[in-house]
Amino acid sequence: MKRLYSRIPIRLRISFGLVGLMVGTLLCASAFGFFPNEQREILHGRSKLCEALAINATVLMAEEKSEALNMVLLSIVARDQQIASIGFRSDEGDLLVATETHDTAWTVGADVDADHMSVPVFRNGERFGRLEVAFQSTGGFWGLNYWAPAWLMIVLIPSCLIQFSFFLRKALESLDPHGAAPKHVRDTFNRLGVGLLLIDDRDRIILVNQLLADCLQRDVKETEGQKTSSIPWICEGELPWDESLRTGQMVNGRLMKIKVGDHHRTLNVNSTPIIGCGTMVTLEDITVLEENKLELAKARDAAEAANQSKSAFLANMSHEIRTPMNAILGFTEVLQRNIEHDESKRRKHLNTIHSSGTHLLNLINDILDLSKIEADRLEIESIATEVDRIVAEVVTVMRIRAEEKSITLEYEFDGMIPRTVQTDPARLRQILTNLAGNAIKFTENGGVKIVTRWDNTGGHPVMVFQVVDSGIGMTAESTEKIFNPFSQADASVTRRFGGTGLGLSISKRFAEALGGGIAVTSRVNEGSVFTVTINAPCESEVELHYPNIEELESATESETHLAIRLPNMRVLLVDDGQENRELMSVILGEAGALYKTAENGLEAVQLATAEEWDVILMDMQMPIMDGYTATRTLRDQGYDKPIIALTAHAMQHAEQECLDAGCTGFLTKPVDFDRLISMLAEIAGLEVSIETGVAQIQMLDALPAPEESVNEPIRSTLPIHKERFREIVAQFVDRLDERFDMIEKAIVDEDRSLLTEMGHSLKGSSGNCGFAGMSERAAHLETLGSDGDLEEIRQTLVSLREMRARIEVPESVDCTESNAT
Repeated sequence: MKRLYSRIPIRLRISFGLVGLMVGTLLCASAFGFFPNEQREILHGRSKLCEALAINATVLMAEEKSEALNMVLLSIVARDQQIASIGFRSDEGDLLVATETHDTAWTVGADVDADHMSVPVFRNGERFGRLEVAFQSTGGFWGLNYWAPAWLMIVLIPSCLIQFSFFLRKALESLDPHGAAPKHVRDTFNRLGVGLLLIDDRDRIILVNQLLADCLQRDVKETEGQKTSSIPWICEGELPWDESLRTGQMVNGRLMKIKVGDHHRTLNVNSTPIIGCGTMVTLEDITVLEENKLELAKARDAAEAANQSKSAFLANMSHEIRTPMNAILGFTEVLQRNIEHDESKRRKHLNTIHSSGTHLLNLINDILDLSKIEADRLEIESIATEVDRIVAEVVTVMRIRAEEKSITLEYEFDGMIPRTVQTDPARLRQILTNLAGNAIKFTENGGVKIVTRWDNTGGHPVMVFQVVDSGIGMTAESTEKIFNPFSQADASVTRRFGGTGLGLSISKRFAEALGGGIAVTSRVNEGSVFTVTINAPCESEVELHYPNIEELESATESETHLAIRLPNMRVLLVDDGQENRELMSVILGEAGALYKTAENGLEAVQLATAEEWDVILMDMQMPIMDGYTATRTLRDQGYDKPIIALTAHAMQHAEQECLDAGCTGFLTKPVDFDRLISMLAEIAGLEVSIETGVAQIQMLDALPAPEESVNEPIRSTLPIHKERFREIVAQFVDRLDERFDMIEKAIVDEDRSLLTEMGHSLKGSSGNCGFAGMSERAAHLETLGSDGDLEEIRQTLVSLREMRARIEVPESVDCTESNAT
């Protein structure tokens, strides 16, 4: 009750008080007789009338003139509207004379009151009967006529209440709010460190301190007395003081904005209700803090985005570059092991592929050094460069990728060019490699061509390279952003084709550093033309010539290969991929090592503790127990033999994670066989010898590789003429359809973890079995598995199935696995 009373506005409380005083005064006046008693006068008059009627009735009844009495009574009822009926009743209870309505108007036995009066009638000195008179009621509505001041108060109370409330409202509004608070109180409010606002229950500002007035750039006196709506608040939803007044609860920490001039200020608002009076609001100006927070958030988001982009770039760049690099070096190893007997092809491959692979490895270190690229600290050389030879080497290197997609990669020279020009051969090679690789990636049909010409018009010699493809093309909007770092023409391009989005940006910077630039023209579904220009000054005595393509493709280079045997070395091979285990088993067996295999980390721990081993080759990603856990478990048990990590992750942090887990060495998949054997030889304490010439390596005998053709089916780069390798590749191919079915089921079930696991497994096994192109697509599937678009994953699976259809399955050989123990 007290709480309800406190919620009533003060002006209504005062109005009720004034009305109460007025009602009390009227009651006192009535009690002391200052008001006439109308009801008493009515009763007095009616009693006199009844006495007169009784006298007349006595006279007429004494003379036995009942008919005359009846006529008199009827006449009186008809003439006096206050009389409802009259009747004469004998003492015996018989109604002798009465008007027509007396039976209904008179209640027998009713008490005598203002509406029912009974007067005795005498005859010959004795009581003969009684005269009954029924009057109309004089009480009014709810009997209010019984008390004279009743109607007066009914009219006065509501009318006075309304008038008092209206008068007080106007009076309060006319008061100056600035003088409502004492000076010492206002001085105290002005010294507060936050803005203060007092608002009444009618949304009128009662008090505002100087700090808030300065923040609003308003005068205190002009602001007080105004509605809060006169101030341009910017608030989502209900204003804090309105909510506080409505709910009766405090509202804390609400952020609001207010437009002050041309700027917006941010305020932290707290509102406290004052029951029955309004609200007290504190406002703290946090504009600078919010602006700093916004800038920090932008800086944080930019840093996070840059960090994520760089991390994604490093991971993708490692994949995008290492995959062709591994294919090039792997094919070089095949040639070095005398698998290729055709002398002309040996010279061509050993001269171009192996030298380009070495260059590509050196170039990776420059590309991964992001600080050097971002700081524009590129070191540019200017030496005599045979441009035609660089073009030929790039085409020869990239042609393997083109043939895997059944498209052509050619080059031609548009006119004569100098034999040498002054430029940086490494940067030029990288530009052409990036553009050619980019064109191959986005071309499904047709082919790619590099057209080279020398332009000396205007006395400013430049080399012009045009990389022309018949690929998917781009829109005009897309061509404007493809040279931005980490960007591609469309987000779906990354999911469908992979890539880092940095190659074109790097190429553009290299071209600009060489005094030129890159331009692009493209049409959707028709193809693109990337035009590269670089400064190409040359010595005056340098002759011009038309390059001979046949001569460019017939280079020679000395051969080197390893000749290592590992007699009786005990090796525990741990890998969840059957093809990987079988392929590694062949390598270890050919090298003379004794080995056993395990499918997961748990088996590895059991075998390692049960038998003696010189070294453990440990795959790091396996079911049941991964290689990290198995390695830590063995180290915790005191196992001190070397453990070499095998993983498809080639980033530096992956190597560090393996070393932190307790591994003593690190190898990436597809495995570099020479590096593996060299590492094992070092553990065994054997010397590594390098032989020069065309002598075959002891661990792999080879037969001539089949002739290459752009329309030729996909073949493994392993020496499948050997029965054991042929069996491994055949078993891998036979299980591909089953793997693809599992991937398709994982897509339907949206099983992301299984998709990633299948992509990772297929990446390693296909690479080890000599299918670099399939390994590349499987790596892309692994990347998409975690959060990629399902439609892009389906497209990747379709491309894998298409590659499977083009694989030439080697003839099956019946033989059983025999692991030396």
